[in-house]
Amino acid sequence: MSGKIQTAMLLAAGYGTRLRPLTDHTPKPLVPVAGRPMIEYALDHLRAYGISRLVINVSHLKAQLTDYFAAQPGLSVQISEEAEPLETGGGLKQAAPLLGHQPVFAINSDILWSDDGVPALDRLAQAWDDDRMDFLLLAQPKARAVGHDQGEDHLFIKPGNTPGWNPADAPYIISGIGIFHPRVLREAPDGKFSVKVLWLRALAQNRLFCLPHHGRWYQTGTLADIRQTEAALQQNPL
Repeated sequence: MSGKIQTAMLLAAGYGTRLRPLTDHTPKPLVPVAGRPMIEYALDHLRAYGISRLVINVSHLKAQLTDYFAAQPGLSVQISEEAEPLETGGGLKQAAPLLGHQPVFAINSDILWSDDGVPALDRLAQAWDDDRMDFLLLAQPKARAVGHDQGEDHLFIKPGNTPGWNPADAPYIISGIGIFHPRVLREAPDGKFSVKVLWLRALAQNRLFCLPHHGRWYQTGTLADIRQTEAALQQNPL
């Protein structure tokens, strides 16, 4: 695509129930991983890319998150408040008035990654084709993923919609990092729903694509995931 993506949305509104008791008093994105709030790793990548606008959805223990982002230098941060967590799709729909009318990065708050070569965010932006795409999802080789939920990733990541598919790296999983166009939210339902509702619609219209990730990837959604990630980072820091 021509020009840089200007806006990113960080999904930060969940209860983090699988991280209790840590999340009884700390919102999941601020739970430390290797001595830093887990969300800081994504912020590092967004700053390196040169993002200028950040939209964050908040709900559980939202005051801590609002204070945290208010103190972030060099970023224009807008907060999308949810009375109760609306899940991934509902969170995007609620934030629609803040997202504008251009492609947006969307990143889960519990994802850490490294880049091998061209950074993932730059690769995604370069691969984005606004005429053909509504979603472009970064796909991580499952065998090299630390902390992954069993899911339906195989429904979305296929050789036909994944340029650069490598059979040696398959199967792939959805990384929680990607680009989407806010136009997909116009017909989205209200209330709680998974972003997979929107993915399935885009897939049926041949407007969902994937891009293999080059680098390491960690999801820190459970206590066991955090322990495994911290052990890996001791051996090979990000």
